[in-house]
Amino acid sequence: MQRLPPLRYIRKTTLVFLVVFLCFIAHRIFVSVSGMEQFQHATKDEKKTPIFSAVCRNIVGGAPFGVDSIFPVHTRLHFYSELPKLSWDIPQNTIRHVWYNGADTVQIVYCTMLEDACESSIAPKNLGPGEWSVDAVNGRKLLSSRQFKVEPARE
Repeated sequence: MQRLPPLRYIRKTTLVFLVVFLCFIAHRIFVSVSGMEQFQHATKDEKKTPIFSAVCRNIVGGAPFGVDSIFPVHTRLHFYSELPKLSWDIPQNTIRHVWYNGADTVQIVYCTMLEDACESSIAPKNLGPGEWSVDAVNGRKLLSSRQFKVEPARE
């Protein structure tokens, strides 16, 4: 049985490649560990509760009134969204309400700012039967979303 050759017979290029390979492995371990810590720190900051929102028939005293999930055709509807308590990071007039009927965008409107909320409405002539949804959007960030149904008036 042959014995392993002593370390003095290892070629210099093999030793250089071994050192480079070990440095690469150590670097990858360091990057993955530090990347995980940064990811966990970033996700802790981004985990915020969604803002309260409601689709309603009226806004009474600055609060939604007549909140439901099924509405008749040709009714003026309002979308009410409460802003987060730390709303100084949201510039004025940047929150939009996007109204969808199924997959079709019906209306995009900047919401009217109240004290700690914003509100928009859709005209009765634009409100047809179907599955609807409204999104509160700040730039490309979705703040809240509500789904509701519009049905023809029953006789």
